[in-house]
Amino acid sequence: MYFVDRTAVVLKPTEQFLQWLKQADDNMPDLTLAQLRTNCSVFLVPEFDEPEAVVSYFDERYQQIFEAEISGWDIPAAKWPQDMSLKAFWEFFEVEIHDMVLDMEDADISVSPVFDNMM
Repeated sequence: MYFVDRTAVVLKPTEQFLQWLKQADDNMPDLTLAQLRTNCSVFLVPEFDEPEAVVSYFDERYQQIFEAEISGWDIPAAKWPQDMSLKAFWEFFEVEIHDMVLDMEDADISVSPVFDNMM
């Protein structure tokens, strides 16, 4: 087992995200918030001493994260939220911060760009 020099941040959709998703995609009338929050995106960010620093890190990158989360649902751009401001981001998501990240494998980690894989 190995310590990883990162902080893990789970990005959890809120009820407001769920309502937008149901409005944008008619195939999800029975989707619940509990179901939506069972498989959330996890971001590895630099290690920070304070949770507020993690929030600031997300504030600086919210647009890229917001677009990645929305595009992951394969919703046409015309149905994306009209307001994709920082305020809207924090209305659509909340974060859960974990400062101890452990790797159980003694193997290299493979990384690849997100947008190359999604679009």
